[in-house]
Amino acid sequence: MAETSTTRLILRKYRAIIIAVTIFAICDIGVMGTNFYSSFQIAESAVSINLSGRQRMLSQRTTKALLLLQDDIGRGAGVVNGDIASLNELRFVVPLFNETLRGFRDGATVRGGDLRPVFLVQVETPASEDFVRETYEIWEPYLEKLRPLFLRTDGTVKIDYVENEKVNYANSFNEAELAAAVTYARENNLKILNLMNDLTTDLETVADQRAVRLRIIQLVGLTIALFNVIYTLFKSISDLVRGDRELTKARKETTEILSTVKEGLFLIDREHKLGSQFSESLSTVLRRNVEPEMPFLPILKSMVPQAVYDNTRDYIELLFGDRVKESLVADLNPLNEVEVEDNLGVKRYLNFNFNRVLEGGAISHLLVTVQDVTERVSLERQLDEAKDRSRKEVEVLLNLLQKEPEMLHQFFNTTKGVLEQINERLRNDDSTQEGRMHLLAFIMRAIHGIKGEAAALGAEMFESYAHGFEQELSVMRDRGEVRGEDFVRITVLLDGFYERLTSLSGIITRSAAKAKDHTPSAVSVEEQTELSFKENIEPLIRRIAADSGRDVSVVFDIADIGSLPKRIVRELNSIAIQLVRNAVKHGIETPQEREAHGKPRQGLIQIACHASDATADQYEFFVRDDGCGISVARIREKLVSSGQMTEEQAKRLSAKELIMKIFEPGFSTASEADRDAGRGVGMDVISEKVLKINGRLVLDSKVGEFTEFRVLFEA
Repeated sequence: MAETSTTRLILRKYRAIIIAVTIFAICDIGVMGTNFYSSFQIAESAVSINLSGRQRMLSQRTTKALLLLQDDIGRGAGVVNGDIASLNELRFVVPLFNETLRGFRDGATVRGGDLRPVFLVQVETPASEDFVRETYEIWEPYLEKLRPLFLRTDGTVKIDYVENEKVNYANSFNEAELAAAVTYARENNLKILNLMNDLTTDLETVADQRAVRLRIIQLVGLTIALFNVIYTLFKSISDLVRGDRELTKARKETTEILSTVKEGLFLIDREHKLGSQFSESLSTVLRRNVEPEMPFLPILKSMVPQAVYDNTRDYIELLFGDRVKESLVADLNPLNEVEVEDNLGVKRYLNFNFNRVLEGGAISHLLVTVQDVTERVSLERQLDEAKDRSRKEVEVLLNLLQKEPEMLHQFFNTTKGVLEQINERLRNDDSTQEGRMHLLAFIMRAIHGIKGEAAALGAEMFESYAHGFEQELSVMRDRGEVRGEDFVRITVLLDGFYERLTSLSGIITRSAAKAKDHTPSAVSVEEQTELSFKENIEPLIRRIAADSGRDVSVVFDIADIGSLPKRIVRELNSIAIQLVRNAVKHGIETPQEREAHGKPRQGLIQIACHASDATADQYEFFVRDDGCGISVARIREKLVSSGQMTEEQAKRLSAKELIMKIFEPGFSTASEADRDAGRGVGMDVISEKVLKINGRLVLDSKVGEFTEFRVLFEA
């Protein structure tokens, strides 16, 4: 009986707490159960949304691969297992799209975003079912047209993916079957993309609804729990406990403040020791290990010059004195935007602020706030540099006003077209590392070409920017891999080019207006083309020769160039720019070297363009220098020293094979890179330009005597 009475007394005394705990347990179990179920549903929705998004990408990849495959077949590429990347791409993405679409319709285990098995639930809403059904109505005929591409050597056609299955394909499809698939893809690709977009949107709506429902349940549960806790505290906790709670709350807020602020925040006493409380960011800002009661001055001494340290010590003593007002000495702070150096030798800028802390009218501590202002100081300096750069750019733009409007207009259109090509290639970025490296090589050729055109025009603003652009691309190339953030950087650099082109467009407009005010020249179009060609090349040769300590003259024999179409003249101009740069930098010797070899001090470059006597519309364009020629031994030595080949591998190459190495991207015999040579891109650009005019490049060279590049083409 006594135990029963005691139990009843305890239940009566702590009834409020028991009820509160019971309600809390019920709410907690209910919320946790709902959370678990809703989280499971949301996880399913996340998988569905991810894979529906992938379906959009796979539909585009399928169409792209078909088009590339048709192009490869049209160019005569052999269809052997693994020989055509676009065919391999089709055989990867089509089964992946097909099995995922079936998973949306029926619910099935499919390959997820990382190609590991994942269960895809069947779509639930009528709208999603309609999207999947409509997609199937398009996809099944599409799949039927793709079946010839999946014919196996055993005569079967199986598009479904089977893990660890080794497949041998017959590769017996013909161009008509491929053309039918391409035509169907062109007609229905956008429809599939739109349906997958609609499916993704509907799945996201379902996920949002589930998330909202979960938040409402959580909010209700948390609200009930909150009121329950408030009720329990109101009924059960004494005034003393409430006081302890308030003290705990105050300590918690102090801790949160110190853990949240980004600045270093701490106190120092009259002995220059840190207090027991300081912000968590202090160690990060100072990049030093900081502990309570640690002396402050030794930390500072390891970061700043001795003179700054001595001044700071005196300044702190002055602040602890009672005779001087704090506001009067604030400007004497020696740690205002002070340059510091961390343990790794990295220089930064920190800003220390000191404020007196009074206790009973007396100074007890100094409150110190320290901020890392490196970014702000850097931005201020960048702003100053930008102002200086803008002044220089204005000077360059004013100089461009003196150029021929036609030359400016041609440079503007050519550069804009090249940048648009780069943008287009970036939008269709191949996610494979090999594809990205090919894209990087294309961008390097394009930027190198722009740099050459700018150098010939005397547009130093564009040449310098292109040179910096090219340097960053070289770092990416030499690293051997292209990362996603690299393309972000490339996009930023392209924006810089577009900004400069915008400024140039105004100059072109003014130059055109100025040209209209002048009396038309009596010079013929052919003569003007020849004159413009010379004016584009001669200043470039003079500038490169002066920069590299050469003495070079140039002889032109290009009377026939005026009769060529403008597009060919533009390409020949680009070819000439690259060839004369190579001639001066790699071919022509210094005056002293030429004298030592019995040559005239002044080197000679010949540039000619002639119509062929043998065949109508056949032309030849050549650039010849009387320099040192192409040394096979030097090429072999460079291949070995750069690590591209072993000495034994290089010895096995013939002279012709070694000479062909100069046309490979990234190869250069220059000892160091500058704005005119050393990146291994120039010869790659020349090859590309020759292909554009359907020409043929012939190289002739004799060590110690000459080098001649001859381009044969039809107008």
